[in-house]
Amino acid sequence: MTALDVAMGRAFAKDERGVVAPVFGLMCIVLFFITGMAIDFTRVSHSQAKIAAAADVAALAAGRAMLDGRLTDAEVKEVGLKYFQENVAQGGKFGDIKNVDITLDRSTGSVKVDIDADVPMTITRIEGFEKANLDVRSAVLADQRDIELGLALDVTGSMSGSKIADLRQAAKDLVDILLPDGGTPNKVRIGLAPYSNSVNAGSYAATVTSGTSANGCVRERGGAEAFTDALPSSGIWLGYTPGMYCPSARIVPLSSDKSSLKANISAYAAGGSTAGHLGAAWAWYLVSPEWATIWPSASKPEPYNDGKTMKAIVLMTDGMFNTWFVPGNGDSAQQARSLCSEMKREGVIVFSVAFMAPSDAQRLLKSCASSSSHFFDASNGTELRSAFIEIANQLNNLRLTQ
Repeated sequence: MTALDVAMGRAFAKDERGVVAPVFGLMCIVLFFITGMAIDFTRVSHSQAKIAAAADVAALAAGRAMLDGRLTDAEVKEVGLKYFQENVAQGGKFGDIKNVDITLDRSTGSVKVDIDADVPMTITRIEGFEKANLDVRSAVLADQRDIELGLALDVTGSMSGSKIADLRQAAKDLVDILLPDGGTPNKVRIGLAPYSNSVNAGSYAATVTSGTSANGCVRERGGAEAFTDALPSSGIWLGYTPGMYCPSARIVPLSSDKSSLKANISAYAAGGSTAGHLGAAWAWYLVSPEWATIWPSASKPEPYNDGKTMKAIVLMTDGMFNTWFVPGNGDSAQQARSLCSEMKREGVIVFSVAFMAPSDAQRLLKSCASSSSHFFDASNGTELRSAFIEIANQLNNLRLTQ
């Protein structure tokens, strides 16, 4: 080997030209797969979120349909599936849905939605990753708190004709939803407090007026306990005024007897003027533990804030409160506001419904309601039914559990 050969060999060994190209190529391949993995990860995450959101909607829809009580299990599942399909389709395709399984448990009030889906891979498919499997679950559970609800329903003369018919139907809709034929996992009881000039307390009138009521009718009381739910007793009896108009519809204590409640509602007839404060007061008395000794054992209200019972009233009218009997208490509207404030202080939820009512009545009912979402303004019979259905749904209070 000559000196020239040795020199050339050494020069070749030291030559690094061309090394950058293969290294760069390897780096490009790595970056390509990292980018591909990032893209596919984003697609999988996005698909997971969209499918989970659609599953939540499906579970809520099926839960509401189940608590409605008028649909079969198959029909409830169909409602849930429809909502899932409509929501998962919005915004384009997100994976391939393999199976949608909706499971109902009426005994616990729960609905579960299980989704099996695949998301096809893109760039990472080159490495053998064909798809990512998604198992998505959503569930709802009806709030298991017991419900005690008093309905203060306007049966005054202005409610005659189609109005009273609309009220009867709306109130029965509410009863159907809260007391479905299949039963409920929680204890649900509803009491009725129809009112006009006065309240017809029936057989309870003698007890709460110390025997002064001659026909079962009762008006407000005065004094320091005028706007409380204190148990009627010496010095704080409820009042009676001879000759005052008395509605035929009577007070019905808390009951879970769906047929009896609906029969009473069906018999409502319109007449008299509007002592709305009496309706508010008696709806409160129906759910007040202070009145437990007045009502039959099956109708005794639970204690306030016991952690398991939700107490609520619905105050409904089509006009301004215009009739009262104890001047020292203020007019009917003032008394209603005071009663609403006191019952809300005790934790009673107040829903209010204005039915074709003038603006002054609407303002009163808004001030009585627990919040703006607890007030409803219905301008026709269909909207009245919708309001009562929404109140029932709010009381059922579905919540996501998973």
